[in-house]
Amino acid sequence: MFTKKFPPTKTAKDSLGKPSNHRNKSGFVISLQFSSSIPSLARNTKDKFYKITRYVKKIQKVPELKLGEPLPKGIRMPREIPKVPTYHFEPRFFKRQNRGLYGGVQLKKAHRCSEYFNKTKYYQKPNIQRAKLWSEALNKAISTRVSTKVLKTIDQEGGLDAYLLKDKSARVKTLGLYGWRLRYKVLKRLEQKALPHVQKGKKQVKVTYIHPDGRRFIVDKNRLLKELYGVVRRNSYYEISHQQFQKQYGFYSVKNLVEALDQQNYENFNEITA
Repeated sequence: MFTKKFPPTKTAKDSLGKPSNHRNKSGFVISLQFSSSIPSLARNTKDKFYKITRYVKKIQKVPELKLGEPLPKGIRMPREIPKVPTYHFEPRFFKRQNRGLYGGVQLKKAHRCSEYFNKTKYYQKPNIQRAKLWSEALNKAISTRVSTKVLKTIDQEGGLDAYLLKDKSARVKTLGLYGWRLRYKVLKRLEQKALPHVQKGKKQVKVTYIHPDGRRFIVDKNRLLKELYGVVRRNSYYEISHQQFQKQYGFYSVKNLVEALDQQNYENFNEITA
């Protein structure tokens, strides 16, 4: 009797490491080969805002330096102190979105196809409108360019302030430079509104700064600079001009000015605190 020989086949193994063989109706052994999932062959899923995060403006990383230390090579000091924290997602393309609330929308490429199948490339611009948005924290209407997508999102969030203050990573990436600055203004105004009022003599005075040790200051930064200038002139051996003083202390925050007054042994804290 003639028997047909089949070449040896490699048997596949299951998850337990045992060979997985199956017989068909004719009685022949069929080996099943299972494909293993290889990470390199898996689908590469990018971030939803990959185009924004890939082509963002490069930011110079400045290490923490102390007064008198030499600058590292390649580090450039800005002429003025930035008034707003650095925004890490400022785009370098379609830069008009830095002047309004665009929500991360960009130009889209498309083709027009004629009846003779001639393709013409064109760019589709997003739907941008000029609108006035009311801010409860700033107590004024802000006139700006805004996309229809962002207008719908603002209505869903419950106002401009709620839209700007959301802490999701997607919201921060799509705010844009203009939205980032508005967010900082709203946060600073809410911080000022949270400060209490105290009784100073016969008047109700608003607190401008609360020190960690509990002292409540009722004067602004300009008054603190004026008081510090008088103390520095009194304690310095050489005459110091107002220009030199502003160059050395003008960029100090309120907290740093209070610490400088403590170091200079300032005595009239009763006049500026409550």
